[in-house]
Amino acid sequence: MKKILFFLNNRKNFISFSLLRLGATILGLVSNIFIVRKLSVEDFGIFSLALTVISLFTTLGFSWSSSSILYYGSKEKAKYNSINKTFWSRNIIIFVSLIIVTIGFILFRNQINSYIGLDIWFLLLLWLYVSVIEDYLNQYFLAVKKQITSTMLSFTAKIFYIILISLVPFDVPTLVILNIVSLSSIIFYTLSINRKDISKFEFDKPWFKEVLNFSLWQLFGFAGVYLINFGDVAVIKYYMTNKDVGIYNAAYQLFMGVTGFANIISNYYAGTVSENFASNNKENIKQFYYKERLYIFAISIVGHIVLLIFSKYIILTIYGEKYIESVIILNILLIGSMIRFLERFYMLYYNTNRKYKLQQTINIFRAVFNVVLSIILIQFMGLIGPAVATTVVFIITFLFSVFYCEKRISLFIKD
Repeated sequence: MKKILFFLNNRKNFISFSLLRLGATILGLVSNIFIVRKLSVEDFGIFSLALTVISLFTTLGFSWSSSSILYYGSKEKAKYNSINKTFWSRNIIIFVSLIIVTIGFILFRNQINSYIGLDIWFLLLLWLYVSVIEDYLNQYFLAVKKQITSTMLSFTAKIFYIILISLVPFDVPTLVILNIVSLSSIIFYTLSINRKDISKFEFDKPWFKEVLNFSLWQLFGFAGVYLINFGDVAVIKYYMTNKDVGIYNAAYQLFMGVTGFANIISNYYAGTVSENFASNNKENIKQFYYKERLYIFAISIVGHIVLLIFSKYIILTIYGEKYIESVIILNILLIGSMIRFLERFYMLYYNTNRKYKLQQTINIFRAVFNVVLSIILIQFMGLIGPAVATTVVFIITFLFSVFYCEKRISLFIKD
C-alpha cells in the first residue's frame, strides 16, 4: 500500500493534469451528444466539413509554429528565466502567416462556401483568430510548466460551450458562432501571465532562425497530420455522400478524443525531457523511457481494451441508432490509437534532439500514403476502408520509429 501511495504521490501533478484532460475530453463528448441529437446526419456531415476547413486554416495559420514556444521556450526559460526571445520570434512568424492565410480565405471564399455548402467563410475566419489566443496561452503555460493552468483553458471553453448549446437553438452557422463565443471566454487567463517571462520587443537573429527552421518543418508535418483526417473526409465525400461523412466523422471525433490523451505525454513531459537531453541527464532519461513509459502505456492499453469492449454502447449512447455503422469504424481506429500512444515517446525524442526534419518527413509520408491507401480500400471495403488505411499507416511509421529511436536512446544512456 505504501508503494502505491508513494507512486501516486510522485506523479500527482501528472495525474491531476491527466484527469483534467479526461474531464475536458468528456465535456467534448457531452457537447457532441447535444450536437448530433439536434442535427440530422447530413447536417452533422456539413458541420464536419466546416471543421475540416477550419482545421486546415488553423494548421496553415498558426498551429505549425505552436510547439516552438513549448520546446524553445522551455529551453530559454531554463537558461535565462524568460521566454522573451522565443515569444517575439514566434510573433513575427505568426503575423506573416496569418496575413497570408487571411488573404487565402478572402480569395477562396466562394470555393470554401461551395465545399461546405453554406456561406460561412467569414465566421470561420473569426474562429481562426480567436483560436490563436487559446493556442498562445496554452503553449505559454506548458513552456513555463504550468500544465494544470494550460488544461483549464480547454476545460473552461468546453463548459461554456455546453452551456451555450444547451440553451441556444442552433443550426450549423450558429454552432460556429457558439464556438467563437466559448473560446473567447478564456481571455481572462491572460491575467495569469508572468510579466517577467515576456517583456519588450527583442529580436535575436540566430534564435529567430532556429525557431523559424524548427517551425517550418513543423508546418510540413502538421500539414501531413491534418491530411490524415482531411484526406479521409475528402475521399469519402468524393466516393460517397455527406451522410457517410457524418457517420465516419462521428467515429473519428471519438478517436481524436482518445488520441488526444496521447498529447498529454508530449505536452506534460516535453519541457522536462528537453531540459534533460540538453543537460545530458542520463539518469532522468533512463527513468522516463524505461520506467515511466511502461506505466503510461500499460494504463493506456487497459483503457483501449475497455473502449473496444463498450464501443457499441458508447456510439449508441452518444449518437443513437442512426450512427450504428460508426461502431466498426471506431474499433478499427482504436487499434491505431494504441499505436499513437507509444509513438508520442518517439516524437519527444525527435523534437528534443533536433531530429524534427525526420519526424515531419514521417508525418508527410504517413499522410500521402494514407490518402492513397484510402482511395484504394474505400472501393473494396466501403466506409471502413479509410479507417483501415489510417491504422495500417500508423503501424508502419511506428515500426520505423522503434527501429530508429530505441537504439539511439539506449546509446545516449550508456555513453
